[in-house]
Amino acid sequence: MRQPTEPPTVPMPAPAVPRSGHASARTPLLELELLRTLIAVNNHSSFTEAAHELNKTQAAVSMQIRRLEELAGVTLFDRGKRSLRLTGDGEILVEYSKKMLALNEEAFASVRPDQVVGAVRLGAVTHYAIHILPPLLAEFSARYPAVRIELLAGVSFREASFGTELDLAIALEPAGMTTGTVLERDRAVWVTSARHQTHTVAPVPLAVLPEGSLLRKWAIESLEHHGKPWRIAYISANASAMVSAVEAGLAVGVVRSSSLTEGLRELTPDEGFPTLPVFDITLTDAGPGLGRVAVALRDFLRQKLAWDGEARGSAVSP
Repeated sequence: MRQPTEPPTVPMPAPAVPRSGHASARTPLLELELLRTLIAVNNHSSFTEAAHELNKTQAAVSMQIRRLEELAGVTLFDRGKRSLRLTGDGEILVEYSKKMLALNEEAFASVRPDQVVGAVRLGAVTHYAIHILPPLLAEFSARYPAVRIELLAGVSFREASFGTELDLAIALEPAGMTTGTVLERDRAVWVTSARHQTHTVAPVPLAVLPEGSLLRKWAIESLEHHGKPWRIAYISANASAMVSAVEAGLAVGVVRSSSLTEGLRELTPDEGFPTLPVFDITLTDAGPGLGRVAVALRDFLRQKLAWDGEARGSAVSP
């Protein structure tokens, strides 16, 4: 009697092996805090400045970037002696980092619509950064305690790098030229010391803000257009310091009319100083794609500061 034969053995296919060659390998999870640090370092091109923004030590920031490079398996920055630049892989990861952080904010907002969480970057002319915004930002923070505000003060944000460096900007613009919200309208005026005859000196000594200031630009263009010799005698990024220099008789300057003090006297065309333009102080934003946190701050500042057609006085020049 014949015994039944065994069925032929069919070889089983080998299990698929991941491209890495390790069956148990998994894609590392990128920590959002590390991605936030990467964006800060890229924005400032500096570990030190990024540390200031993130309220961390420089060593902690460097450690987080090294950790991120280890996780990604690539070098993110070319560390030259005088510069810090993203590598090609670094540029790719920065773009994904922005998307991931935005998605994190969106997800949180979806499950907690009553909460506004995240960071917003605001650039503002010095006068607003020092004298106008602090109490308003304190009020905003009390309303939205989970928001981190990064405020950058300067002389000009008319050409702000929205999206990469800033979300919102308060800047000087020629009157009627902005697409943003007008917060204030004023006129630029020539001023000299009320106690000195500095304006009679030739060439005219100027006290100015740094490059980028609209008032500085108008002052120089006005003198050149009327063939009046001039020289820069004093430069300061601090508008109050510039006004003090004019009051002391060191130079003449251009300030906003609402910033005139007892120590200053307005110069007129009859004295050889032509009439200067009217300007707006405006609030502008990055436009489409503006994050929920930035929208909340923008709308809050609009409510508090939007121009009502009346002149708003100020203590010092912007």
